[in-house]
Amino acid sequence: MTAASNEHGGLTFLRVIEDVSDAGITQVELGKAVGASARTIGNWASGSTIPGGVKARRLLDIQYIVRELRHAYTDEGVRIWLNARNRNLNRERPLDLLISGQFDLVMAEAERVSGGM
Repeated sequence: MTAASNEHGGLTFLRVIEDVSDAGITQVELGKAVGASARTIGNWASGSTIPGGVKARRLLDIQYIVRELRHAYTDEGVRIWLNARNRNLNRERPLDLLISGQFDLVMAEAERVSGGM
């Protein structure tokens, strides 16, 4: 099975990276958030390798967060939301919280913003 044909939830990881990147998250930022180098993210984006384990779960969590935010914002708005201080997150930047591994906290706030809670 090739990297591009290995699917998770009906989408290839290549498409997941594309989806997240469309929201303006850079490969460097994504790498920090999932615990991978920018080069590794580039390999995933090209379809030459696929993520596994915790990195795959974190990548899918970030995609979920981005999709939730798209219910309320444009891609530019999503990027701003991820990089701006948020009073509901103790004035932290959501992207910084993702990088520090606080996915559930950011996910809950993204769901609140999108009307999912």
